[in-house]
Amino acid sequence: MVVTPDFTSRVESEIVDLERRVPLPDAFVIPGGTPAAAALDVARAVLRRSERRIVGLQQGGQLHNPEVLRYTNRLSDLLFMLARAEEGTAVKPLTGRRVARTPAAPARTHPAPRRRSRT
Repeated sequence: MVVTPDFTSRVESEIVDLERRVPLPDAFVIPGGTPAAAALDVARAVLRRSERRIVGLQQGGQLHNPEVLRYTNRLSDLLFMLARAEEGTAVKPLTGRRVARTPAAPARTHPAPRRRSRT
């Protein structure tokens, strides 16, 4: 199979369609809001890893079809949008928010007992 610009444009049109229908959360997305969304998020992580490998091939002059990199990039965006669409069917999708750092553990009030040496 040879990846062509037509493949990439079809993925882009799917993304545009999903962007019209799926409202994106205004906070950080916690992956895996539903089991199906979790599977899509894992697929996206694997695809992003392959995208990094493709970039390495490109930098080494071994990528003969540059459309493969564009297609892979857009496909990962499509997986993101599909996961968000799936989460939209959930009662309440998981989103995060910024919180203050966890306070440091309290200092010990008693020193740790010393071991007796055997001599």
